[in-house]
Amino acid sequence: MPDVNPFVYSRPVAPENVLDREPEISQLLSLARGGHYVRLYAPRRFGKTSLLRKALAEAERDGELVPVLVDLYGVLSYADVTIRIERAYSHLHGPIRKTIESILRTTGLGLSLGAPGISVKLQLEPRTDPLPALHALLDLPERVAERSGSRVLVALDEFQDIAKVGDFDKLLRSHIQHQGEVASYIFCGSEPGMMRELFDVKGRPLYGQAEPLRLGRLPDDEIAAYIVERFARTRRGADRVLDALLATARGHPQRAMLLAHRLWDEVAPGKAADEDDWQTALARTRNQVAAEFDALWRGLEANEQRALRAVALFPDAPYGARALGAVDLKKSGAHYAVRSLLAKGELEEEDGRTVFVDPLFELWLRDVQRGSPGDEDASV
Repeated sequence: MPDVNPFVYSRPVAPENVLDREPEISQLLSLARGGHYVRLYAPRRFGKTSLLRKALAEAERDGELVPVLVDLYGVLSYADVTIRIERAYSHLHGPIRKTIESILRTTGLGLSLGAPGISVKLQLEPRTDPLPALHALLDLPERVAERSGSRVLVALDEFQDIAKVGDFDKLLRSHIQHQGEVASYIFCGSEPGMMRELFDVKGRPLYGQAEPLRLGRLPDDEIAAYIVERFARTRRGADRVLDALLATARGHPQRAMLLAHRLWDEVAPGKAADEDDWQTALARTRNQVAAEFDALWRGLEANEQRALRAVALFPDAPYGARALGAVDLKKSGAHYAVRSLLAKGELEEEDGRTVFVDPLFELWLRDVQRGSPGDEDASV
């Protein structure tokens, strides 16, 4: 068998490789079976899409729900949304796919689960109004229930991006408010501020429409068991440096897998990782993410940068006089900047403290503040 690194960090993982999350999946499916709508949210790279895929796979396997996963990342128009929803239904198979194909053919709108779908029609006839097709797709759960008696579970991933599509939330609510008996919806997003804007602001169409469910950090024991098992499966060991890896990852799902991936690369078959292997893996990880963090840093406002420095330098008292003096920031400006960073998902509240969501971003910032080699160009 090829000696393949078992730690995937750059894309959503297959359902069978999702680490932990069983309580969240159980809760999601329980709410879905009861006809409830759920707002699933967490910072970026916390495994929301992987969790959705596993939950939908379990729903399909049980035969109780028809699972539909719609990727809304980067949508900018009604045409974009229409294409994404049609594409999501095209991944279904078996009798339910035939049922949906039959329903779509009766619309006369060019909708299809095969190759000649609405995307082709919009390319050939750019002036085509996508709204009739979008209405038909949003009505599909009702029509599927009429034909098959099955409840449809629609998961809308990266839902915060619909804020760029004017009044789509209003259009969506006009359909789903009548579908409680036939469909369930999961609204999944990674921008805390934008998700709150969509669901928690009075006057917004989806205000109070979904049960909130937040994904937190993974427990260290679950991460440890996952890493140890995969090292052992590939004839390697990680026990001696596992505590250091866990302390660095701080329960961040993607960062834990990235660090494990880099560590595995340093260990030959039949060997166990030692401190030198860990330090090399950590250094390579830091080099890998440096450009990403530099770009993130340069896109922040000056006071947001100052606030992050205060949190990194004085994690126990970022609003104290010493911290604010060190970064030349007034307390009022610090509070405003931190609120903005919380909304963007760069910081979060944990046990009464303000902490970095991404532990590697905090490491990078501390490296730059110390003037580590290779970071001189960052404007800190």
